[in-house]
Amino acid sequence: MAQSITTFNYEVVVTLPNKHEVSVKTVTQTSRNGSILPVEINDPSASATSTTLSIPPGLGFQRPPAPTNPTRPSNSESPNAAAGNSAPPAATSRSTTSSSTTTSSSKTSTGKTSTSSRNQGPTTSPKPKHPKETGTGDSSSNSNPISSGAAAGIGIGSAVAGAFIAAFIVWLLMRRTRRSRRPARTESVRLNGFASTGKGGPGGIPPDVSSAAAVVERALPQPADDQAISGEISRLRTLIKNHAQSYYHSNPARASAIGVDQAALGAIAMGNMPIITSTLTTLLSNPSTRMSAVRFCIAWTAISRIDLGCEPVASFLPPEIASCMVSMTGMRDDPQTHMAFLSKWRTISAALLQRTYGSGSFSSSDPRNHNINNALEALNTLLRPYADGQRDDNERERKLEEIMRRAARFGFLLFSQPSTWNFDWETPQNAGRGALVIFPALLQVGDDNGKKSPMPRALEEQELVRGLERYL
Repeated sequence: MAQSITTFNYEVVVTLPNKHEVSVKTVTQTSRNGSILPVEINDPSASATSTTLSIPPGLGFQRPPAPTNPTRPSNSESPNAAAGNSAPPAATSRSTTSSSTTTSSSKTSTGKTSTSSRNQGPTTSPKPKHPKETGTGDSSSNSNPISSGAAAGIGIGSAVAGAFIAAFIVWLLMRRTRRSRRPARTESVRLNGFASTGKGGPGGIPPDVSSAAAVVERALPQPADDQAISGEISRLRTLIKNHAQSYYHSNPARASAIGVDQAALGAIAMGNMPIITSTLTTLLSNPSTRMSAVRFCIAWTAISRIDLGCEPVASFLPPEIASCMVSMTGMRDDPQTHMAFLSKWRTISAALLQRTYGSGSFSSSDPRNHNINNALEALNTLLRPYADGQRDDNERERKLEEIMRRAARFGFLLFSQPSTWNFDWETPQNAGRGALVIFPALLQVGDDNGKKSPMPRALEEQELVRGLERYL
């Protein structure tokens, strides 16, 4: 009968109780006909103690470990420890290499085992895992199903695919960024401030234009309220009325002996006065109507010269503004658009000219002084014959100059508003034939958005003189 002999080769590391580790020993354990023979290790190299390690039979190898895949066996207590026997330092075995050959007479396997001991005594009895547990087996089942070349190809392909995906995402982000920065085209934009179609910023205006407009809107000063405007024109009316009553007389004798200077009257009228010069001459000559005529002459001289339609040679507005107003003849056929453009131009121009013309005082170099002095010269020539001799004539002229300059400041205030204002000198139809407007109404004809008002709003009412049928 043939014998079956199995030989196990171990590398054992012995650790003494005092944690002195001796050198690795290679031992051979032999199993004959399934009965594992004990092996002893005598380590004379330990200086403190010579230890004999007995690896008992039955380390737990159910089968020899796989030929090429080393595994770390799990630990379990040795039979000697279970019996409570005092044993040499504990041994831990790990199989690293094994080979098996089976014939009718012998079987051989190799392994590698490390043996260690702790202070607590023996705790380990190595038991290599079954090939099914460690993923190992015979040489045919141990081969890798994917070759190294195929694995490299898969890696390269994955990298290329990832690069394409990243590039596509970057392209989408860049396209979206360019689209957000590109000004939107408008299908149709009418820059009248009210109606526009298409895409883009507010009102259909491209974003870059709308952002610039927003900067301008934030920087522009707030419009004056109605009370401020109404207060200014009311004070101007009161100054004119008080001046006429304080510095002019109603003496019939002197009035009949003095004629009216027609040249001065023509200079004041400027060709668009609401009454003809002959009628005004009659009213000045008559003591009963003279005071009303004087008030009309002063008010007309001051108010007509702050109107936006006044000629630059006579306007009390800054000459830069008056000249531009005359030159701005475009869009007259579209009153709404024309008003909207003028509204924005006025507010921007006034803001830029505020430092020069917005102060309450007139300097000697103020360019408005020229037209104011010309108006004062013509007005003084016309009214001097009716001045009260008992009052200081220089004071009268100074007060008259203050009225003209106050009117000029009020004119710049109205010009700087986004709303549009007109002075109404026209006599109402229900006033009757003998009525004369001696101070105009102030009408708001456009709102703060530059839009034409459907119905003019009177902020200051007209002042009328009635009972002049025989003179008009």
